[in-house]
Amino acid sequence: MPKVAFIGAGSYGFTRRLVGDLLTYDAMRDADLAFMDVDAERLGRAETIVRALLENEGMAPERPLFTHDRDQAIEGADFVVNLVKIGMLPPSFADIDVPKKYGLKQTIGDTSCVAGVFRGLRTMPWAVQLCRDIEKLCPANAVVLNYTNPQAPLVMACAQTSRVPFIGLCHSVQGTTRAIAKYLDVPYDEMAFEAAGINHMSWVTKLEHEGQDLYPKLRQLVGDRGIYNQTDGEDDSVQPFLGPTRLDMLNRIGYAVTESSTHFAEYVPYYARTDELIETYRVSIDQYKRNMENKSKAAEEFYRKAQNNELPAVERSVEYGCRIINAMLTNEPDCVYANVMNDGLVTNLPRFAAVEVASLVDRNGVHPCRFGDLPTVCAGLCQMEVAVHQLAVEAVLERDRSKVYHALMLDPLTHSVMDLDDMKNLANELIDGQQEWLGEVFPMS
Repeated sequence: MPKVAFIGAGSYGFTRRLVGDLLTYDAMRDADLAFMDVDAERLGRAETIVRALLENEGMAPERPLFTHDRDQAIEGADFVVNLVKIGMLPPSFADIDVPKKYGLKQTIGDTSCVAGVFRGLRTMPWAVQLCRDIEKLCPANAVVLNYTNPQAPLVMACAQTSRVPFIGLCHSVQGTTRAIAKYLDVPYDEMAFEAAGINHMSWVTKLEHEGQDLYPKLRQLVGDRGIYNQTDGEDDSVQPFLGPTRLDMLNRIGYAVTESSTHFAEYVPYYARTDELIETYRVSIDQYKRNMENKSKAAEEFYRKAQNNELPAVERSVEYGCRIINAMLTNEPDCVYANVMNDGLVTNLPRFAAVEVASLVDRNGVHPCRFGDLPTVCAGLCQMEVAVHQLAVEAVLERDRSKVYHALMLDPLTHSVMDLDDMKNLANELIDGQQEWLGEVFPMS
């Protein structure tokens, strides 16, 4: 019987979706499930929801383990699903609020810009230790399926410190390609596409339907400025629309990027540098805070339904995690997009980068596919972020505070707004203000 452990199980959205996905696969309906979270209230709510989902599907709701002990949860696990957010909302909000004093406005802050760097600094030490514990407590072929951001620095840090496969998963590629199919009025299952890059900045380089290139039609549609009136919606995590910055970039370079419009604005220096640009491209500053408020309301409503046995039947989501588990358990081949170490997969990005590429899955694991060269302009935009990722990883693994400052120096949006002294002062202010989570790696200055 396979064991699946969910770490950070208080994450309402992912836990709900992934448990629902598990129940749609015959190979996983008898899996041994363990759920761990350090927060008692969040774990309790997760327990109510999980037991209701199981009961709704005619399964024994008393079987899963719910615990605050991470080692107990992962012991013997074949698959460890990582959903943690170190420090929860207080440091994440500080990551967004403190830089405003220096003129920097951010949107989501989970991967890039100042907030993305600092989320990585808090999370990498934890992820490295998780992999070390998995080496001791889990089967030799155990796999981490990581949904925690920032994906790329976590994949890079864990690859340098552990033999455990640490697979970064997201819904950007499938979210974007589904949106494109909708715009083009093409059945998604009939559309062929290829994409590669880095997490939240992969590029769709091929779009076809029945052998016909769809890009001319998409570019013509994007040329109609009316489509720019679409917005990201209140929660950009599922990317229901393409949005202004992504469409503008597609117009300029010819390729669609796989991140939502408001989120993409943080990855490049072109759309959120000034208030005028923010207004022109309708960049939703502080969107992360609104997302958290909306998700809290949705979680409360779902929890109420779970308490009252009012949950709908589960439907399979677009997440890749359970598809990977099913393919590894049944040897039924599948193809997903995963974040893995490059090692020559994308030939014009550094080998040390973490890249997002198509990957085949079977009982032997996740096998990333060689992509080759990205279009030069796409690779160049990715390169800017890869350097930031590497410096953040080095900062943590070498315990070198100066490299935090260097990471901010190279971040595209940050250095387009702030001068060098302000970036150094900001780095020190955030490190010293987050000693609860960073003090072991970066002591007070």
